[in-house]
Amino acid sequence: MDINSRKEYFSYAYIRAVAAVAGYSVEEKSRPMDNAGIDLTIESPGEIGLSLFPKVDAQVKCTSSNNISKIEADTINFRLPRKNYDTLRGESTVPLILIVVLVPDKFTEWMTISQEECVMRKCGYWASLKGEPSTKNKETVTVKLSRKKLFTPDNLSKIMEK
Repeated sequence: MDINSRKEYFSYAYIRAVAAVAGYSVEEKSRPMDNAGIDLTIESPGEIGLSLFPKVDAQVKCTSSNNISKIEADTINFRLPRKNYDTLRGESTVPLILIVVLVPDKFTEWMTISQEECVMRKCGYWASLKGEPSTKNKETVTVKLSRKKLFTPDNLSKIMEK
């Protein structure tokens, strides 16, 4: 399997693990929706507050630190294809977020398993780009991901509550 396919599957597994701990289900989207910019839908199997079966759609990217343009104390600068940026900043009936999963440069370091633990390396960050300004960039847009917005079960629950 090529490295990009491995990254895609690994990032989906990470998101599924986070969602499972938080109590949500994950649906992988069909190719037409993937091409339109939606990779996964995360949804609640019940109600949250007054909302019945709330859900959020996600565009998912997976990258190693070699492909990050800059890692700062508070942010990670990630180059996002312009097409994805435009989709994520637009209006949508279902909230749409970006999830970027970072992995080590060597795929053999992505995961370790022992009888005591199963460790996935490194982590994911999320961002909502709704309402961001248009751009004149042709190829990519640098998105600043807050390092405080780790994609964790607690943060996913907060996203779903909104």
